[in-house]
Amino acid sequence: MEYRSFWTGLLTVFAALTFAGCSQNDKMRPPAISFKPQNAPVVPRSMNQMSREVGIRVSYMPKSTYARKRASSMTPRFITIHSTANPKGDANAHSRYLNSGKSRSLNWHFTVDQFGAYQHIPTTETGHHADHSGPGDKYSVAIEMCECTTHNPAIIYNKTAKLTALLMQRYGVPLRNVVPHNYWSGKNCPAPLMTNGRPGYKWSWFISRVDYYYRCLQAGK
Repeated sequence: MEYRSFWTGLLTVFAALTFAGCSQNDKMRPPAISFKPQNAPVVPRSMNQMSREVGIRVSYMPKSTYARKRASSMTPRFITIHSTANPKGDANAHSRYLNSGKSRSLNWHFTVDQFGAYQHIPTTETGHHADHSGPGDKYSVAIEMCECTTHNPAIIYNKTAKLTALLMQRYGVPLRNVVPHNYWSGKNCPAPLMTNGRPGYKWSWFISRVDYYYRCLQAGK
């Protein structure tokens, strides 16, 4: 499917963003993201309203699975965005895969498709998704976006942006600390939002959506 028009006309302006500091032992702070703020009217939303728009379903992996046995408690400082690279699996399929224990040490917090989001582990528990037990695993909530070919990617991106804004609001995570998996590993992930394997204008567009929904939550307080 051609999405060129979906991204056309995205000019970038510098947005001054705050940063929730990490210790010197953590990975250096992410760079500020340049993006064009969405000029759509802000529609105030409560946390509950936006949660319903995302459609979060809790289906925790059993505590007996290998991944959860290795987990520790966490106070989120970052939100890491991934994509599944699985053209056939929706959020329910990934939930069943994780719950089966077949993923071994691999796990993450949410998977989003066009119908909603499955939550696999508590957001105050570490996952294993970013950088082999580095700061990305120790301090970030992980969101996987489905690449299922039968689903509408624009809906998935917007639901992911809303979920990200909710997590920012809940844990005081600044927009600067919303990062792609690429930030921790150099991997081309989330691939649909990377440009030549790196954050570019598509990632800036996604950050602009997160910023918009966060402002909606702020207005709904």
